[in-house]
Amino acid sequence: MKRRLLITGNKVQDIGYRMFLLNLASEHDLIGFQAKNLNRNAVEVEYEGPDESVLAFESDVREFIPEGAEVENIVFEDYDGPVKDIEKFRSYFTTLQLGKMIEVGLEMVRKQDLMLGKQDETLGELRAFRQESKQNQELIINELRAFRQESKQNQELIINELRGVRKDLKTMMDERLVKIERDLEAIKAKLGIG
Repeated sequence: MKRRLLITGNKVQDIGYRMFLLNLASEHDLIGFQAKNLNRNAVEVEYEGPDESVLAFESDVREFIPEGAEVENIVFEDYDGPVKDIEKFRSYFTTLQLGKMIEVGLEMVRKQDLMLGKQDETLGELRAFRQESKQNQELIINELRAFRQESKQNQELIINELRGVRKDLKTMMDERLVKIERDLEAIKAKLGIG
């Protein structure tokens, strides 16, 4: 039995749909199979095999789709044209996919080379920044030492001033206390409290 299958949807290409269908066809012992992408949203498959194998294949095509696929419609119809031997198609398709993988691999190597170049630039900038930071760190440490020395001197001045203020306050408070005690004695005497 020869049949044709048309799968349409928003995402039926660049997700491994043809490989998925080829593996299904192999599982169902189909003897002929060929698949191609049509425009941007369709996959067309012609296949051939014993009736029960073809029907089982079609049942699985309806039930299962590859992860990430967005299928809108699946149409099966009779077909009377030529169909490639499944192993010949597998060999052709594997070669096609290997070619794509090589292109992707070469692009990855190119991007990796660009990234390594940028990494080298960044490392150079970091080394320069580190050297500059080290120099700035030494300047800051020297400034902090000078500030610490100056702060220590200012601290001693402030402590001496506070001691003087404390002494002055003590003297003033003692004088006021004596005056308050005298005033209390005078008030007690006037009130006749003894």
